[in-house]
Amino acid sequence: MKSLNKIFLLLFLLQVAQLHAQDYQARQKKLEAQKISLKKEIGQINLLIAESKKRSNNLANDLEDLQLKISVRDKLININNTQLNNLTNIINNQNDKIDNLRLDLRNLKNEYEKIIYNSYKKRSSQMKLMFLFASENLNQAFKRFQYFKQYSKYRKKQADRIVQIRQEIESIIDSLLIRKGEKERIIKENRDVKRSLRNEKKQQDDLFKGLLKNQKDYAIQINKKEKQARLIDNEIQKLIRLAIAESNKNNNSINFALTPEGRLISTNFQSNRGRLPWPVKEGVIVRRYGTQPHPVVKTTTINSNGISIATSSNSVAYSVFDGEVLSVYGFSGGNPGVLIRHGKYISNYQNLSSIFVKKGDKINANDEIGIVFTNESTGKTILKFNIFNELKPENPIIWLDN
Repeated sequence: MKSLNKIFLLLFLLQVAQLHAQDYQARQKKLEAQKISLKKEIGQINLLIAESKKRSNNLANDLEDLQLKISVRDKLININNTQLNNLTNIINNQNDKIDNLRLDLRNLKNEYEKIIYNSYKKRSSQMKLMFLFASENLNQAFKRFQYFKQYSKYRKKQADRIVQIRQEIESIIDSLLIRKGEKERIIKENRDVKRSLRNEKKQQDDLFKGLLKNQKDYAIQINKKEKQARLIDNEIQKLIRLAIAESNKNNNSINFALTPEGRLISTNFQSNRGRLPWPVKEGVIVRRYGTQPHPVVKTTTINSNGISIATSSNSVAYSVFDGEVLSVYGFSGGNPGVLIRHGKYISNYQNLSSIFVKKGDKINANDEIGIVFTNESTGKTILKFNIFNELKPENPIIWLDN
């Protein structure tokens, strides 16, 4: 019975190990998907840097682009390190499993040798018959007969288990070799990424030294741009307030008065949280939502109620969801933009050079809104994108499909 209990325990531990392996595979798959996305982002940043350099040679812009790439490489290294830790744990577990299986195999072989030896001593059919006929009654004879059957089954089960454990050891060894190969590949990849990161950080230091001479002037420029951005944000808020007032027939409510169709669109928009398409076909987020230190002048704080996406020149901006054009606007100090209403939600597409829609147009998801503006002096093509829940700005990242 002890041997059977050990076998059952081993089977249970193997099932647990299998579940851990499945969990590991799921984690590694998710991390690989993140790595592919980051590598694609680095490729896009390289293209944007190359395009920007064709048009201008600006230290501050070069430094911003480089720091963006460095931050992405840091993320890539962190993912590689996580994968390496996962692989190290799984390799250690597999080595422990092989040791345990080999110990069990040795014990099973010893037990099986004893079984074979006892069977050899009792091999005579006459001895079995004599043992049965020596029974005091029919019930005892039946029990002895059952004993022979169970003993024979147990012997076969031990032999089968020995074969099974051998196969499991071979399978784990094969898996172990694959894991070690994966680990070597990631170590090499991490070495290459770190080498690129060292070179980029050296470039960063050189650029920063060149920028230090004019840091004060640059900080003044940043503050001026931030002030202008806040003025435009305020104007956009006024447009949304006006739309809310019109929906409520000017009764000073801060919420949209929704029609049944508007409530349905709001519900559908809400249910697509995290799955909305990007407003450009490809691009890199160069400014995130919220308050953050400036990427170049760390002593200067900047705030964004949306995100800024750098894309290639002549890129088209697309609607992220069905809706209606609330406003096509243009304010002093900024390029035109479009507000699209989705029930109580509003998406904003700012910094366009040409616009394909007008107020009141019915829009479907992925409809073309306009061409994103390219700044000739910096060579950058950047779309400013917002999502508002009525008057409240929300982080677009949690709405877009990542």
